[in-house]
Amino acid sequence: MTVRVDRRTMLRLMGVQLALPLLSTVLPAPARAQAAGRSRFIGVFFPNGANMPGGTNGNWNFNEALQPLVAGGFQNNTMIVRGLHNGFGGVDPHWQNTAGFLSCQPVVLGDSAVARCGKTLDQYVADQYPTPMRSLEVGAPYYHVHPLDDHPGYSNDYLNRISWQTDDRFRSPIAAPRQMFDKIFASSTEGAEQIAYVHARKQSILDNLHRDATRLSNRLPQAYRPVLEDYLGTVREVELQLQAGDAGCQIPFAAPSEDFGDPQSNYVARYQLMNQMVTLAMQCGAVHAATFMYGPSSSDLTGAEVLGQGPGHHSVAHNRGDVGLVARLRGMNGIHMGLVAHLLGQLRDRGLLDTTLVLASSDMSDGDLHNTSNLPTIVCGGGTDLRFGQDIGSPESPRPMSDLHVEILQSLGLTSMTSFGAGAVASTGQGLPIRT
Repeated sequence: MTVRVDRRTMLRLMGVQLALPLLSTVLPAPARAQAAGRSRFIGVFFPNGANMPGGTNGNWNFNEALQPLVAGGFQNNTMIVRGLHNGFGGVDPHWQNTAGFLSCQPVVLGDSAVARCGKTLDQYVADQYPTPMRSLEVGAPYYHVHPLDDHPGYSNDYLNRISWQTDDRFRSPIAAPRQMFDKIFASSTEGAEQIAYVHARKQSILDNLHRDATRLSNRLPQAYRPVLEDYLGTVREVELQLQAGDAGCQIPFAAPSEDFGDPQSNYVARYQLMNQMVTLAMQCGAVHAATFMYGPSSSDLTGAEVLGQGPGHHSVAHNRGDVGLVARLRGMNGIHMGLVAHLLGQLRDRGLLDTTLVLASSDMSDGDLHNTSNLPTIVCGGGTDLRFGQDIGSPESPRPMSDLHVEILQSLGLTSMTSFGAGAVASTGQGLPIRT
């Protein structure tokens, strides 16, 4: 059956159709991502590896290092990825695999005042899903400077930066919770006022589209009305999502007032606050990409508030099998995975877990030997399309970390990203079996 409409009606129909592309550019990114699924990424770096002697699986399992995730109810939201390697021969992994964690690109050596690496996974996500704030970077509690003069030509930025917007431009992370609060909620250009403006603009456009479409409905031929009704239903769903988002953008806590000047104090509280603020910014649609550093590479952090006084993280990573030092290293792993569990809890409580992928890994597996094979790696999120709750891969079948990065990017809708990394850790083109 051919439906004929007059020119005036057709123009009005086209007016609605022309509004659709505009609508797609101003809707909250979570709504735009419905068809593609996930649209948010969080990269988490923890230094000095785990208790994985010689790069074996060691304590990197749900019964030991990952037990906080199990206790938090997130085992079925967590995938253990085995057998991944990163790094380049002849370059100290403390520097290389920190700066190159999310790029799998080599660092440039020769001038300690120059830092160059490669554009990172989080920044590709930021490009794909533009937001009022490009991305958020949570830094380590202090900037680490290597105490020995045994790495000439190595920039200390490589120990302290994991997010690179371009090859020669890293993203400067924020370590102080109050500074992060001000960036997200107090800045007139990137904080609460900007969020309010963007949401008001979206609501205004939705209101106009709804009124125009409603007026048109009475003049359409009967055959077109189901299509328009479906369209209006979609608009209504977006309105409800927007209203929910606005409600969630109410700041549920005051600006942090604790003293975070001592990097060894309030360690857990520091990151729990950062988890709250970053996930709230994501719920508000202010950002879709973020990174966390739980410490600089070669970290001297002690975890004393949980583990009691004792040697720092880097020292216990070089444990030579000492039972007491190994126990303390395992304790550090427990603190970090507890923070990941808290982050997942924040995402779940804000309804973001199914649309977010969280990657957590380190610069090495066995910090005693600086082993960069079988890196301790997990991917967390929601949904039944990925093999959460399982072990993927094996140390006997090594793969470059970049293969995982390609899988993550494609799972976030960047389907044109079919290769990643460089040299010895360039992606192989063979997918990892992370999908069901």
